[in-house]
Amino acid sequence: MPRNIRLSPRAKEVLAYLQRTGNASSREAMLDLDINSGSFTRRITELREAGIPIRSETKFHPVSQRRYVRYYYDLHR
Repeated sequence: MPRNIRLSPRAKEVLAYLQRTGNASSREAMLDLDINSGSFTRRITELREAGIPIRSETKFHPVSQRRYVRYYYDLHR
C-alpha cells in the first residue's frame, strides 16, 4: 500500500478483505462484510484513488446470465 495514504476505516476493511480473499463481488462482500453494494463500490473507488491496485472484470452468472463485477486485489501491477 502506498505510504501516507489516508483511508476511511471501511476502505481499510475492504482492502483487508480483498487482500485475504484475492477477489470478490459486491454480493460476496455484502454477505461477508455486512456492507451494501453501493458502499462497497465506493470503497473500491477510494482504494483506486489512493493508488491501490484494484482491477475489475465483468462476468455473467452461469445460470441466470446476470451481469456482475468481480474485483481483484492486483499484486502484480
